[in-house]
Amino acid sequence: MLLEQLLGRQPEALLFDLDGTLIDSVPDLASAVDHTLKSADLPVAGEALVRGWVGNGARKLLARALEHCCGRADEAELDRLLPVFFEVYEQCCAEHTVAYAGVETALQHWHQAGIRLACVTNKPERFALKIIRHFAWAEWMPVVLGGDSLAQKKPSPEPLWEACRRLGVASTGAIMVGDSVNDVQAARAAGMPVIAVPYGYNYGSDIREAGPDLVVSQLDELLT
Repeated sequence: MLLEQLLGRQPEALLFDLDGTLIDSVPDLASAVDHTLKSADLPVAGEALVRGWVGNGARKLLARALEHCCGRADEAELDRLLPVFFEVYEQCCAEHTVAYAGVETALQHWHQAGIRLACVTNKPERFALKIIRHFAWAEWMPVVLGGDSLAQKKPSPEPLWEACRRLGVASTGAIMVGDSVNDVQAARAAGMPVIAVPYGYNYGSDIREAGPDLVVSQLDELLT
């Protein structure tokens, strides 16, 4: 199996990014961003632009939207609009979000094989949990760390180490799976291999440029 080639043995744990790796959440994120902008009498951004802004958490996403509309992201305006965004997104975060091809099959296989699974995302934890429960993945993925779960978020290695601690495995037995340079940098800093998918949200850059150990077009390719 490809996973065994990275570690020389079956991994004890797999740590997954969420947005752009397991799910395409842009339709719902774009809806929430546009609603927030309209509430401030600003022009909407649209799904295509939002797709290039996702990956560093909600505050950075909204900051990029304000920079696009206004040329700058005023911190006071961000503080005012972020609760609006959160309120809207909490209502719609699972409406049009879909799992990527091969994800369901792969997660079920690894769970049944006894590999521990965790989600390590920069999305606020409460939204990540709601989405994972929506897809009925909570049994397979009992550990979920969001961008607000700890003092640091990716590309810091700390969330990856904490996920391993909560799973009860050594970080040397884990592999990170993600779609962005943040995931690659976090895995490198944590001292673990990293697998990337090319279809996610990496700010318009080819994820191969970040130097992951392996790139697969969809996750069930790792089962061969």
